[in-house]
Amino acid sequence: MKYLETRHERNSAKITGLTVLIIGLLLFVVGAPYKEIPEEYGVAVNFVEPSEITDNKTLDNPIKLDSQTEEIEEEVSPEQELEDEQIEEVAEETSEDEVEDNYEVKAQEKLAQEIEEQKAIEKAAREEAVKLKDARQEAAREEAQKQKAAEELLEQKEKEALRTKEAEEKAEAERIEKERKEKERKEKIEAKRLADTKAKEEREAEAERERARKAEAEQIAKAKAEKTAKEKADREARAEAERLAKAKVAREAKERADKAAAAKAAKAESDRKAAAAKKNKSGGSDVVGFALIEEAPIYPGCEGLSNDARKQCMSTKVKQFVSSNFNGDLASNLGLTGNQKITIYFKISKTGQIVDIRAKAGDPKLEEEAKRVTKLLPKLKPGIQQGKPVTVPYSIPIRFKAKQ
Repeated sequence: MKYLETRHERNSAKITGLTVLIIGLLLFVVGAPYKEIPEEYGVAVNFVEPSEITDNKTLDNPIKLDSQTEEIEEEVSPEQELEDEQIEEVAEETSEDEVEDNYEVKAQEKLAQEIEEQKAIEKAAREEAVKLKDARQEAAREEAQKQKAAEELLEQKEKEALRTKEAEEKAEAERIEKERKEKERKEKIEAKRLADTKAKEEREAEAERERARKAEAEQIAKAKAEKTAKEKADREARAEAERLAKAKVAREAKERADKAAAAKAAKAESDRKAAAAKKNKSGGSDVVGFALIEEAPIYPGCEGLSNDARKQCMSTKVKQFVSSNFNGDLASNLGLTGNQKITIYFKISKTGQIVDIRAKAGDPKLEEEAKRVTKLLPKLKPGIQQGKPVTVPYSIPIRFKAKQ
């Protein structure tokens, strides 16, 4: 098993180590309390290291002092020995006082150092406690964040599960609704099929009855028609005989009338030709027909052509002009349908002007429209007969189909 892989585990290990260290420091600080130097016997008790005492230059090795004292005792006199003993006592007292003072100073310095060390330890302990607190707070925050993340993940999973459940319920409801609609559709189709079948059977039965009635009616009608046809044939035979008789009489009368009309027309033509010849001899007429004129009027754009070509060109140009300027919706607006015909009559004067405009159509408004358009025709070069300008009558039929 692996440890200290996650940040939380590493922080927990750090916190545990700091806790053990702080406890050890606290045990060291809160140990046996410091005791003041006892003065029961007028001497200072040494609470410092022996090495510190031996460092004092006023103290020598006790063994060495005894040997020197023995040597001195061997050399001096008793008086001198007494004096020396007094001096040694004074020196010992002085040395003991100096040593005692030195012990007290060092003890106070040691105490002050220990107090400073204790303060430093306490400060370090407080700092470690603050660090421990911060680490615990950081761990708590991380734990809270993990807890929050876990709760959010759980909430998200719950929401996702809820959405999944709702989607499944919706899909199930849709499936049930689809099955219901499909069932209703099939039922409607089946009902329609049955109704259609029944209606078809009824129609077939009705058709059979109708055929029977029709056959009977046809037989009756056939018999009646045969009778009527026979009667009609008899009547027609009689009528044909009468018609043939009347036709014969009418034909004979028509033949006589045609002969008389032909004779009359021949005489009129002869008279017309004689009058025309007489007019030509007397100087010519001011009006010459479009078909008989020597030089036809010239429509703009028809110059440089032969007489017959000029006539054909003029007819084409006039038809195009009228067709392009005529109101094609007028006939349909008037309620007319099918093919329509308008005949336009006018004269080309000796000066080439369009005069005496007339029109003939199925409605007066069509005639007015034809006159309006004809008045818009451009000026022509007049027709020439025997070298002189003459008036030329002209007519042209315009055919068109009324718009639906």
